Amino acid sequence: MEKIYSSIIKKFCSKTERKILNDWTISHHKDSYFQDANMDEYNSGTRLTTRLYGKEEIDKYIDIINYPKEAYNIRNRIIAHFHLENYLHPQTFKDGIVSGIGFKNGSICNHIDPIYYEETHTLHCNIVTQIPDSGGVTLIEGIEHKVDNGDLLCYLVSKHNHEVTKIEGTTNRILWVFGFCIDDYKINQIFT
Repeated sequence: MEKIYSSIIKKFCSKTERKILNDWTISHHKDSYFQDANMDEYNSGTRLTTRLYGKEEIDKYIDIINYPKEAYNIRNRIIAHFHLENYLHPQTFKDGIVSGIGFKNGSICNHIDPIYYEETHTLHCNIVTQIPDSGGVTLIEGIEHKVDNGDLLCYLVSKHNHEVTKIEGTTNRILWVFGFCIDDYKINQIFT
């Protein structure tokens, strides 16, 4: 079996930070820059994201999105923890950050994310700040990666097939993604 490049750091985000991030997502998810991720062909509109698709959306929304300072604090902790100071983030992420919300019956289909810059791999460092009642579990190459609220799940989204199981219950799944474009050297540092 091929190595899966993934890692979980427990309790990376505090309860206070999670509340602020959740409140921000809940109060903004109806804003125009939250778009349908189109990752569930059977249940459209069940996952909204601030990821910007294409130059037109980037130009239209990049300066409108104002994440809370706590999102930047977490991003800076990730950068410091993995020594990512000199690495770029995906152009479709405002400042390397994306917020997303998944609703009941929504899932994310199996997929691989793009590579944004030559000779790099796309790394996502995800924090689920609100776990749904049931489901909403990340599968990487078919293997469950269960996390608790505030855990940091990092993995190579441009290398591994990944998906999220169907969300059930009345609690929405809120996810914050911190993206980086890293080289082979950094992969070996993070995942050894």
